[in-house]
Amino acid sequence: MKKIFGLILLGLLVLVGCKAKDNVDEVSRVTNYLSGLSSYSLTSKMTIQRADKNVSVNVEVDYLSPSYYKVCFKGDSDQLIIKNDTGVYVITPSLNKEFRFDSNWPLNSSHAYLLEAINKDIKADKEASGSMNGTDYVIECKITHKTNQKLNKMKYTCDANYKPKKTVFLNEKNEECIVVDFDTFTPNSNLGKDNFNEKKYLGNQQEKPGEEETSLTLTAGYVVEGSTLASSSKKDDTTILCYSGSHSYTIIVSLVEVTDEVVAIDTYDSVEFLECGLGFLNKNTMKFYNGNYEITIFSNELSVDDYINIANSITLA
Repeated sequence: MKKIFGLILLGLLVLVGCKAKDNVDEVSRVTNYLSGLSSYSLTSKMTIQRADKNVSVNVEVDYLSPSYYKVCFKGDSDQLIIKNDTGVYVITPSLNKEFRFDSNWPLNSSHAYLLEAINKDIKADKEASGSMNGTDYVIECKITHKTNQKLNKMKYTCDANYKPKKTVFLNEKNEECIVVDFDTFTPNSNLGKDNFNEKKYLGNQQEKPGEEETSLTLTAGYVVEGSTLASSSKKDDTTILCYSGSHSYTIIVSLVEVTDEVVAIDTYDSVEFLECGLGFLNKNTMKFYNGNYEITIFSNELSVDDYINIANSITLA
């Protein structure tokens, strides 16, 4: 009887050991594949799920090892983030505008649409787990999102050939907050450094928006709790709203002036996804574009959520 019990116990230990080894193998197989990519092109659809309204954007990525990126966010007006030997640039080609960006991007935060950031998060979590869902690999790990501390977990899915299928960012309640569904993926694609030259994507606008638009009605539907509109003024093509209270802030809306020369604007630390496009953030400012208008929100007292809520509530007519 003791001998039979011992054999059963030994079998259970072997089974547990095999499962643990499989778990490690699944994680390492995926990270080894991602680490070995010399270049790739992919397309995806990203959905940011918010309490009031979901925001979706189509994303195209080109990557060339070790650190060349071109990420195009497709919308009413395409916007790009390009990283090359000279820096990181955020570009709005139709307006001939160029931002400088935090030079540590993209590995300074978690990004659901970039395989290098996904790989970095998986490798950084020593407790990352792997499992199989049919023939798909499913990897779960902790993440560190730079601007949204509520996001703390990632679930990444790829097929048996390691083609990316889906990334999900979850919050502490295990609720899905960001979902990326990958569409096409071409590993080791034929990319050269010229694909990542920011000048290639500037100065090609066919028209100069804003030259004939002189009238604007600005409405900001969201007001931060404890704040009230203190003043509103307009001069030429610029409208200014000032809010005072427990959280003071200022909204400035100006008609875009498009010139033949590229306009380089201040350096920003991070990017958020708004209903009208990308919002660029630094310590006390969010800047974004809505059609032919440049909108800037200034404050020393707003959270990232406040900036996003204000920006999404602004209507122009």
